[in-house]
Amino acid sequence: MTQATPTRSWWAAVFDLGPHAGAHWTALRASVAIFMPLVACLAAGRGDLLLYAAIGAFTALYGRHEPSRVRLAMQAQAGVVLVVGVLVGALVATVPFRLWLLVPVGAIWAAVAVVLAELGRWHPAGALNPVFALTASATVPITLSTVPAAVLAAAGAAVFSLLLALPGRTARDDDGGPVRYRLAWRDLRPSQPVGRHATRYLLGIAAAGLAVATSGIGHPYWTFVTASVPMSAPNLHARLTRAAQRVIGTAAGLVVAALVLAAHPSSYAAIILIAVLQACTELTTGRNYSLGLVFFTPMALLLGNLMLPASIGTLLSQRALETVIGLTIALAATVITHERLTPARPTPTRDPLPDRE
Repeated sequence: MTQATPTRSWWAAVFDLGPHAGAHWTALRASVAIFMPLVACLAAGRGDLLLYAAIGAFTALYGRHEPSRVRLAMQAQAGVVLVVGVLVGALVATVPFRLWLLVPVGAIWAAVAVVLAELGRWHPAGALNPVFALTASATVPITLSTVPAAVLAAAGAAVFSLLLALPGRTARDDDGGPVRYRLAWRDLRPSQPVGRHATRYLLGIAAAGLAVATSGIGHPYWTFVTASVPMSAPNLHARLTRAAQRVIGTAAGLVVAALVLAAHPSSYAAIILIAVLQACTELTTGRNYSLGLVFFTPMALLLGNLMLPASIGTLLSQRALETVIGLTIALAATVITHERLTPARPTPTRDPLPDRE
C-alpha cells in the first residue's frame, strides 16, 4: 500500500463525516438480506445455523455504489469467497485442537482473501469479511455432520443477497464500472504494495490466532476481526485513524449493547433488532466508521449471544478485551510491514470504503 504524506493529522480525520451517498438503498438491502435467512433458520428449527446464514448475508454489503450489473458480479465473487470461508472454518471447527489449527489456516486464508479482493477491486476492500467468515465458523464447535447444513445456510443467504442486488441504480453510469486489474506474480512479492498488504494480513492474523489459542477467550473470532480492521486501510495515516475510530465506536457501542442485552430479547425479537441495527450500521458506516460501530457492536453481540450464550458482563468485557488485543496486533503488523519509502510508480490499490466489522 502506498504511503502518502498526510496533509492533516490522522487524529483530525477520526471525526470526519462523509456524504450520505445513497446509503439508504444499501441499508435496505443489507437489512432484508440478513433478516429473511435468520427467520428461515429459526422457522426450520435450526437456530444452530444462524451464524452461517448471517455470514452469507454479508454478500449484500459489497458494491454498494455500483450499478446493478457491476454490483451483482462483485457480490457473486465475494459471496463465493464467504461460503468457502464457512466451509473451511466449519471443517476446522470439527477438530478438538481447532484454535491451534486456526493459526496457520486463518493466516493463509487472510492473505489469499486480500489478494482476491484486490484482484476483484472489491469494496468494502480488504479481507475483513472473509476473515470473519472463516474464523467465526471455526471457533463454534460443531460435528462433521453439521458442516453441509452450515455451508447450505451460508450459500442460501448469499444467493438471496444476489437476488436483492438486481434491482436499483446508483449515481454511477451503467456503462462505467470499476477498472479491472491483472495481478502478476511480481505484485505478490513482499516488496510490492499488494504483496506487502498480504504479508501484513498473514502476520497479523497469525498473531491474533496465537493470542486466541493461548488466552481461552470466549468469542475468539472478535480478535481476528478487530485485527483485520486497521490493516484494510491504504496507508499508515488511515490505519491509525481506523484504529482510533474502532476504539471510540466500540466503546459507545458497548453502552448501547448493554441496554439492548438487558432487555433479553427473544429469538425472533433479537432477529428484528439485528436487522434494524444492520440497517443503521450501513446508514452510518460510510459517513464515519465510529458511528457505524455504535450500531454494529450491539448487533454482533446479539448474534454472538444467540450462538454462544453468556452473561451480559462477560460479553461486554470480552468484546472490550478482544478489541484491545486485536488492535495491538494490527498496529504491530502495520509497523513491521510499513513501507519506508513511497514507491515512484502508481499502484492498483485504492482507498477502500470503510469496513463494517
